[in-house]
Amino acid sequence: MGVTLTKLEEAILDAQDIAAGLAISARVQELVERSTECRLGYLDRELPSEIRTEALRESRSINQQLALVATLNEINHGIEA
Repeated sequence: MGVTLTKLEEAILDAQDIAAGLAISARVQELVERSTECRLGYLDRELPSEIRTEALRESRSINQQLALVATLNEINHGIEA
């Protein structure tokens, strides 16, 4: 037995899907920008090693988050990254 949605319910779900997609896109952009900053940090040999180590650690965390977003897009939408 399937559930039938009204046109209004379908429109609401579509709007929510678009809003979620925009939020994810904004977050991915933030992560990419932060990753770039981290890369500059861990490659800068003039910085103390503790700061460089933390920048590398954060960069790896960002990479894991981006990989998770890619996996979710692949599972939910068939989009391979």
